Order: sequence, then structure tokens, then C-alpha cells
Amino acid sequence: MRMLNPKTLLALSLFYPLFVPVAQAADVNLAESAVVSVSSHRGSYTADKVNDGIVSDASRWLAAKGDSKPWVELAFTQPTKVGMIDVFSGWKTEAGSSLRDFDVSVEVNGTWKRHDDWNIRKNTKSSKRIYIEQVNVTKVRLELLRAGAARIREIAVYNNKEALGLQDVGEAAVQTEDYGIRFSQHQIGVNQIGYFTGRPKRFTAPLSADGTEFKLREQGDSEIVYMGFIEGGIGDFSSFQPVDSAARYVIELSGGELTSNTSDPFLIRANLDQEQYWQAATDFLNDVRSVVGTHPSAYGGCGFRDGTYYDAIVPSLVLFYLSDPEFINSMPRQIDWQAEKARVTAPDFVYIRDGAGPGVMDAARGYYQLEPPKANAPDVVKILHWGAGYILMKPNGRDPSASFDDDNSLIEPQTVEQIAYVLWAWPELKQWLPQSFYDRCLEFCLKFWKPEGGPRGHYTQGGSANKRGASALDISPWWNPETYMTTESFDQNIHNPGHMHPFKGRHAPGHSIVPNLLMHEVAKREGLADADMYLNAAVKQADWIIKHLDWNDPRTTKGHRLSEHRTIPNLVWLLQKYPQQAPEGLQAKITEWARVAVSRSHNLWDFRKYSDEMWTIPGMNEVGNSLSLPAIALSASWVVEDPALKQELERIAFASVDHLFGRNPMLHASTPHPKQGFPEIERGWPKLYKLDTCARLETVRGNLATLPGSEMYPFQPGKKFRHLEGWSNYGASWCISLSYLQFDAAQTTPNFKVK
Repeated sequence: MRMLNPKTLLALSLFYPLFVPVAQAADVNLAESAVVSVSSHRGSYTADKVNDGIVSDASRWLAAKGDSKPWVELAFTQPTKVGMIDVFSGWKTEAGSSLRDFDVSVEVNGTWKRHDDWNIRKNTKSSKRIYIEQVNVTKVRLELLRAGAARIREIAVYNNKEALGLQDVGEAAVQTEDYGIRFSQHQIGVNQIGYFTGRPKRFTAPLSADGTEFKLREQGDSEIVYMGFIEGGIGDFSSFQPVDSAARYVIELSGGELTSNTSDPFLIRANLDQEQYWQAATDFLNDVRSVVGTHPSAYGGCGFRDGTYYDAIVPSLVLFYLSDPEFINSMPRQIDWQAEKARVTAPDFVYIRDGAGPGVMDAARGYYQLEPPKANAPDVVKILHWGAGYILMKPNGRDPSASFDDDNSLIEPQTVEQIAYVLWAWPELKQWLPQSFYDRCLEFCLKFWKPEGGPRGHYTQGGSANKRGASALDISPWWNPETYMTTESFDQNIHNPGHMHPFKGRHAPGHSIVPNLLMHEVAKREGLADADMYLNAAVKQADWIIKHLDWNDPRTTKGHRLSEHRTIPNLVWLLQKYPQQAPEGLQAKITEWARVAVSRSHNLWDFRKYSDEMWTIPGMNEVGNSLSLPAIALSASWVVEDPALKQELERIAFASVDHLFGRNPMLHASTPHPKQGFPEIERGWPKLYKLDTCARLETVRGNLATLPGSEMYPFQPGKKFRHLEGWSNYGASWCISLSYLQFDAAQTTPNFKVK
């Protein structure tokens, strides 16, 4: 915990006996050492109250009556970086008493700077955070637009955007509470669904001091089955490995100045993922199918509502099936192909064209002219057949959030690459799918993988190439960090103007490596003369990554958001399957990624941060990366040699799963509708998405919609909510991670040669 100065601690203990400091060591409040000047003051509410570290009505600054335009100014002893400021205002939580309209400016190198984002209007919050992001700042100034009392309880200044910040203490009789979280009480962040018996089992107690004892018991039973102590905000009960039962467990925390608390209940089971996650993951991709799913629309125009050319849904379903065919074959059947065909092709079918270009219904009706899967095929296979079949009908899928090119005739290499997974896995899939489907898929890949004529690039329907991209055989220019935005240039608001590269996740480095390896095996199986062409391309792409990507630059890793699973697992696949052909330094490159990732995860959430300064990527929804990390970290653990590093990778892989279901600064699971697929969850995400929008996610089961952004870390629940959507692409990330969890548990890998 951050050590407050003795004067502040004494004042807090006198005024507020329940006060608990919750800021972290890195949260240095620059305002505490600043010299404060004000336009005027009233009575004992003097300038020094602005920066005394106490957020309360009793310790506030008031402007004098008659002050026509109050202002306050903080001068630093030396130029400093200012990442953000927190302004606490108002009186006794009285509605309308907070500072409504004010301007902030900073003095940089002797010149005053202003920005529209620092001009606050119609504010209703008693705690207002303003992002400044300036260096060499000597002064910060806040000016009211009109006469008034000001009522500033505190101003805090930080050199970063991640600070936990001061706690709004309020009055002694008031207990601070937000989203059901009481800050005078021990808080417990657990995976609300449960934990794997033989895997890491950890929880976060963000307010509890080191040495606080925790107790584990079955819900409804007083017997203590495990005891431990909090260290660094974390409780670990990994060694508790009970036999499978229907029991739900709870954690109790008590002691110190905080009042006691009991966690949400959770399961502990050996096969938790298949019991709790697999059906919901299948239901999600079933429901979000365009036209034929739970809403008759196709936002974006791809086979899955709000899908894109880089969504990787087809590959995810192939890997999902291959990770445990026996289990998937045993899952309930819900999809009736013939009934859906009759409904969609009926003359009176009502299609809602919203956010989709032309050709959707032609593609859907064309799909239903294909030979169908077997009637008793598993839903995973039927969804796979739909996804790949839709691509065959309409391969020019675009990105509805502004792609790199507006030419709707272009076919992206990543679209073509998806079909390679179907070809490769055909010996396993052919029991459910017709040979004619394989033939169409093979024809499609051979036609568009290496188009003839012109520079290789994006493909048009006619098969020609476009110089603005790269084919699956080449090294995409978009992999190069020289094409990346800087973190600083990314607007903190969602849907930042421009291509948002790499943060949108459109072009993860190495996305073509495994597809090329698969095509190499398919070509050999088919007796094609150019089989080595694909293997050589994969090796060259991996070699380029070794030589050109610096994992210390977070834009090359977590910066690719939900698509990072296209990089490290692909490199691991090449190294394991083709060790003789793999380029020199590949294992070292993967190990280097692992060390960087682990180095950024030593915090109270076991959370792999974006960088040393930022917790998540700027502005955008975090959940896709948390969904992908289990696959990434576990695959890397298969090839690193250091046992300690392997164990650390396992820690962050399972912590990422826990993060999704409640072990995060909001202490809520990432789904806004837990009853639609996750009945074990006590508290879903407190914000809901807009209804009847984009993918119509209110109709979709099993969707995982969002997680805290940097603004809520290390523990500022509710500080700022990021964009909320259970994107169809996230369904792919989750299925891929579920696959790798199963591969890892079975001590096998996905890169075997299918018979």
C-alpha cells in the first residue's frame, strides 16, 4: 500500500476512524508537494486544503463570496510529467453541488496549453478524472467559468494514467460504496464459476493487508477445509484439491480495520471447462450466425453478425472439434439444417438489412444449395459448415468498423486462410460432411491462395491481386511495426478515427504461418507438385518475425488485441511440427515473449499488463485479449525449457480465465446476461449494451462482453466503463483458448498430422 505522510494519516485517523488507504506504491500524488495559489478563500477553507491528501467536506477549499471567477493553481517544484488529474468537488453528496463547468490548463516550458478535452461542461460527478498526458509541466490551473463557491475538496495529480488515486472518504457517518463494493470491507475477487482442481487457484483481496488470514469452506457448512494468508493482495489455495462434488465453496476474510466479508460461491472440479464453458461457447456461435441465427440480420455482411475477414471463427471451430471429438459428439443437437433452410429460403422470410452491404441473402440462399451436413452432425460441425460455406458463397467480407480499403470486391488472405483448416482436418470431419463440400473448399483455396499475375496482395473476385495487401504466401506489410499507430496517438474514445492499427487486431503478425503449414500437408496428401511452396512461405514468415519484432514493444503483442493468438501459437506450431525446417532462433524468440509477458503480470490480479505504464490497450475493450491469452501462454509453455517459466505461464493462463468471470477490478463477470449461459454467476457485468444494435447480442447466449480498462486498475471499480459488446470475433478467441486448455490437459497438441 502507498505510505501516506504522517500529517495526512493523523488527520484521517482523527476525522475518519474507518478510513482505509487503498492506493498503491506507484500512485505518487504530485499535488501533495505542489505550491497552491487560489483566487480567494472563505474562512478556514483555505488553499492548503486543496492538496492535503484528504478528500472530504471538512477539508475543502471555498472561494470567497463575490469572487467573480474563482481559480486554483498548483505549481510544481520542478518540471514533471502529468498523466491525469482528479478533481473532487461538491458537498455532502448533494445533487448539483459538484463543479459543473470549468477549464483546466497546464504550463509547459513557460507556455500555457489548453485542450478541448480539458474543458469540462455539464459535469455531475463529485470525482472527475481528466487525462492530460503532457511532459515538462510546471503548473496546473483550474478555472471556473462563473462565480461560485467552488467547493473543491481535493485535487490530485499523477504522472501516469493508471493510478488508483485517492479514496473519496466522505463524512465519518457515511460508508463509501460503489456497485455493491464497500471500501471499509474486505473485498474478494474470485472466478464466480469455479476453478480447475489440479490447476492454479488464486483470488484477489485488493484492500486486505499482507498476513490477513483467509478461510475456505463449503457454502452452507461451517467446517473450514483450507486456510491461508494474503500476500501482495493475493490468496492462493492451489494445493487444495478436493474430489469432484456438487459443493460450492466460499472464501472468508476478516481482521484488521476492515469489516469481514464472504466471497461469491464457486465450484472446484477437474473438468470445469467442458462442464461449464463448452456448451455456452457453442451456443454463442450458433446464435450469432448471420440471417439464420437468433436475429435475421448480418451486420458487417459476413457469416457471423458483426464478423470480419480476420475473425478466425472457422479455424477456432476446427480446433475446438479436434481437441475432443468424443465430447463434442456427445453434446446436445440444436441445429436442424433442413428446417433452417426452409425458413430462410421461404418467400416471406423477412431479412433486416442493417449495417450490411449487398449480397447477404444471395449468399445465404446459395449456401442452402450446398449439400448439407449429416442430420445428426454435432452443432459445432454444423456451425463450421455454415461459416466455411458462407465464405465460399461470399468471400469478400469486410470490416464494418472501417477497413483499410473500401473496395467490396477484395478478398482478404485471412478469409482464404480460414478454409485451409477445413481441408486439413477433413479426415476427421468427413464422417459428418459431404465430399462435395471438401471439393469446393479445395478449389477455393487453390484459386485464391496464389493468384496469378501482378503483385501479390488482396484478391478480387476475378482472382487478380491488389498491391495494397499481401497474399498468404508473402509477408504482409501490415505486420511491420512501422505501420503501427503510437499509443499516444490513439484517442482514448472507442472507434478512434483512422485504421486503429494494430489495436483493432486486424493484422496479427504470422497469421499465415499455420495456414501455410496446413496447405503444405494438404498438398502432399493430394499429390500436388507445389507442396513445398507453402512450407517455405511459413518458414520465411517466422524468420521475419524473429528478425523484426521486438516483444518489449507492447504493440507487437497485446497491442493486437483479440488476434494475438495468431502469432505465438503459430510459431509454436511450426517449431513443434517442423523443428528441422524452423528458422534459427525460433525457440529463443518464443521464450523471450514468455519472459516479457510474465514480467508484466506480477500484480494483485496476476494480469498480463499491456506495458509497464498501462494495464490494457488504449481506449478499446479488453475482453478479447483475456479470452485469447490462455491459448497463447499455454502454447508457449510447451516449448520453453525453464520449469519456473512454464509454471508462470500456467499461472497467467488460468488467471486470465478467472479474470473473465469475476477476478477483476469490477469484481463482476464479463457477461451482462449471466442467465444466458452461465447460471453459476452471481453478479454479471453491471452495464448493459444497447438493444437492437449491430449483432443484437441481447438475443445471444454465452456472450462475454467486456472487462475493465486501465482506468479501473489497480482497484477503482466503476471509474470508467469501456465499450460493451460480445463481439462474434471474441467467440473465436474463446473457442481457441478452450481448445488449448483441452490440448494442454490431455498433454497433446493441435499440430498433429490428421490421418
